[in-house]
Amino acid sequence: MQRRAEMMGNVFTGGERRSWQDIDRELRALAQRQRALDAEEAILLCAVVRREIWRQLGKASLLEYLEEVLGYGPKAAKERVRVAMALDELPVLHAALENGEQSYSAIKELTRVAVAKTQTEWIDAARGKNVRQIEDLVAGRRRGDRPTDPPVPDLRPRIVRFEITTATLTRLRQVQQVLADECGGQLDDDALVSAMCDAILDGHAAADDGGRARFQIFTTVCEGCEQAWQHGGGRDLAISQTDLAIAECDAQRVGSDREPGTAAQDVAPKVRRFVTFRDRKRCTVPGCRAARHIDVHHIVPRYLGGGHEAENLTLLCSGHHRALHDGRLTITGRAPSLVVAWPNGVVEPDPADLQPAQPMTPQHQPHVGHAESRHGDPSNYDWTVKKTQAMQALKQLDIALSEARMFVEQAAQQLPRNATFEQLFRAALRVFRQSQPAFVSTTAAVRSANK
Repeated sequence: MQRRAEMMGNVFTGGERRSWQDIDRELRALAQRQRALDAEEAILLCAVVRREIWRQLGKASLLEYLEEVLGYGPKAAKERVRVAMALDELPVLHAALENGEQSYSAIKELTRVAVAKTQTEWIDAARGKNVRQIEDLVAGRRRGDRPTDPPVPDLRPRIVRFEITTATLTRLRQVQQVLADECGGQLDDDALVSAMCDAILDGHAAADDGGRARFQIFTTVCEGCEQAWQHGGGRDLAISQTDLAIAECDAQRVGSDREPGTAAQDVAPKVRRFVTFRDRKRCTVPGCRAARHIDVHHIVPRYLGGGHEAENLTLLCSGHHRALHDGRLTITGRAPSLVVAWPNGVVEPDPADLQPAQPMTPQHQPHVGHAESRHGDPSNYDWTVKKTQAMQALKQLDIALSEARMFVEQAAQQLPRNATFEQLFRAALRVFRQSQPAFVSTTAAVRSANK
């Protein structure tokens, strides 16, 4: 036994006596042989699948056979079979693996998108790239796409696995309980991890007086398709429209590649401080007790004409903020008198929520002043709300948002500010009909026929 150990030791220490050039040369030769073996294995795996060889040996399944014969676990076995069956229809990719041009890992990625008519294009596009670059090349493209086709971001939930000690697991469960108590219910995995990320990204709460915008993460938006990308950990990751809308509510602008500039946040610090103190630094959804990871939300969205006035801003926890932008929650009214509605009913605001925690004497009032006196004319806000409602009503008629905004603005110029929503909507509808010659002529024809 001791003799065998000494011999093994000599094998593994023998590399120290060889030059680095020889070691590199031998590793490259091994890689070439390994790729050729992978190509040969793919051919045999196809034969195993078609002839169901595992049945001849009394095995219950293909996976059981591959685990016993090749030592592959279920996940690795499934992937090997998938690649083998794909290569059976992609001779160009199989040849690239067999002659050592591409590694098995690279070919595995290419088989996710390549088909018979595009395989040559994918091999050409992958030439000279490492596996990480090929992964980025394939990402966002579906089977049958070409390398030159624009990628479609994969926004499906990702599975992330951590190995932690028992002590850390205990603390994690305590965190879950604290957040569940705050929000009035158990959080799903995404909400839990998001809350813990917020705790780090927000920094020390005591160092922030409520004036700094919460979202200072670098986000870019494509002007053509409006897909948003967020920079994190050295990579640009696609995010959903909901994530973009959440960030847009309370963000700092740092310019763009074309027009870089200094950071400037949408909501003025003094207004943000006022809203933070007015809403007592907690979520304004009735029944929610969350006082951490709080976002500023625009009640009337910016793209519908809503402004940064304090009465158009309210505080929401990250969970309710996401629910609102997902369409599972609506908030209307003028802050702080809000109406919160779910699809299954309406929850009126708690009268206690509309009152300060204690009477505010002049010396205790926030230095930012009162919303009524510093943040715009209430009539302007009411008019904006009516225009927003009119735009949304036109959208229900399958009118594009950009066109609905134009029709409403044209109608608003013809009416006084005290016009009702119904008057504004009817006027906008008339503008829409006047812009549709076919609609007008058809209506006239029907009327003449009735006469």
